[in-house]
Amino acid sequence: MKKNNIGNAIKSSLFGIAGACILGIGPSHAELPKNYPTKPIDLIIPFAPGGGVDLFGRTVASLLAEEKIVPQRIQVINKPGAGGANGIAEMATRRKGDLYSLLGIAIHIHVTPLALGTRYTYKDVTPIAKLFTVYQMMVVRSDSPIKSLKDVEQMLRKDAGSVKFGGASIGNAHHITVSKFAQSIGVAPAKVTFIAYSGGETNAAVLGGHVDVGVGGPDLIDLIKAGKMRVLAISSPTRIGDEFADIPTFVEQGYNVTNEEWRGIFGPAGMPPDAVVYWQQALTRLAGSARWQEALKRFQWSPALETLTFPDTLAKEYETYRALLQQLGLVK
Repeated sequence: MKKNNIGNAIKSSLFGIAGACILGIGPSHAELPKNYPTKPIDLIIPFAPGGGVDLFGRTVASLLAEEKIVPQRIQVINKPGAGGANGIAEMATRRKGDLYSLLGIAIHIHVTPLALGTRYTYKDVTPIAKLFTVYQMMVVRSDSPIKSLKDVEQMLRKDAGSVKFGGASIGNAHHITVSKFAQSIGVAPAKVTFIAYSGGETNAAVLGGHVDVGVGGPDLIDLIKAGKMRVLAISSPTRIGDEFADIPTFVEQGYNVTNEEWRGIFGPAGMPPDAVVYWQQALTRLAGSARWQEALKRFQWSPALETLTFPDTLAKEYETYRALLQQLGLVK
């Protein structure tokens, strides 16, 4: 996204939040305790330290403090287990209505309840803001006979199970991207061969010829620039610029495929609306800071600030995931 678009998104978000209060759509800060927050805040990360969601949470926590946007310390508490379900459950139950608890999570808030049958969904916590997204790239080894998406399409049409795709866990963003591509050409996603790997094993599988096509995030750019992989497409709606400026999207090649893996902040169930407004304003200020822009570039995150419309986006997204996971036979 270009810099002026980032600025417009931030201004729009701030105007929308303030306007909601002025029009009486949302309460003002008067209902909050004086000088809120008056004590440290717990930011629950429902995964172990060291992963992508943990990095997101720690970056948000440190920059909100360092930029003096929030006057209290935000302490990150890792609560791993059950694909994020343990952390979601805690926010939906034990921390219900708490003004001093936040949750940092990604699309697991959809995938985990759908695929594992866990009880609590995005409906049981309070959406506050989506801050950024990462898109998936479909790649092949540099000497692969597969030269384009059209080649992959033709192979799938001839024999849906003949192409081995490699990516992270079953049902995650990589798998969804492959499924959306199959769906876009009229091939049943459940017939496509998707092999799940952990960590950097997908890259080794692509380079070693164990899979025909790999799917991964922006970290693949180093292998692409080194000439070890060739990229076929990226799942963003439009080209995202910088190091990825020359990478074509699925859409521009005629395939109705977009997919994002966002990171967002939620409050507990029953979080007072005025507290939601406070955190939306704080996170909007964060998104406009130079330090946040530096973090986006450093970690290859694409800006995607969303506040007031975030609940509607989640509702639509949940239905999309539910339909695709049902086709894959993964819904519990």
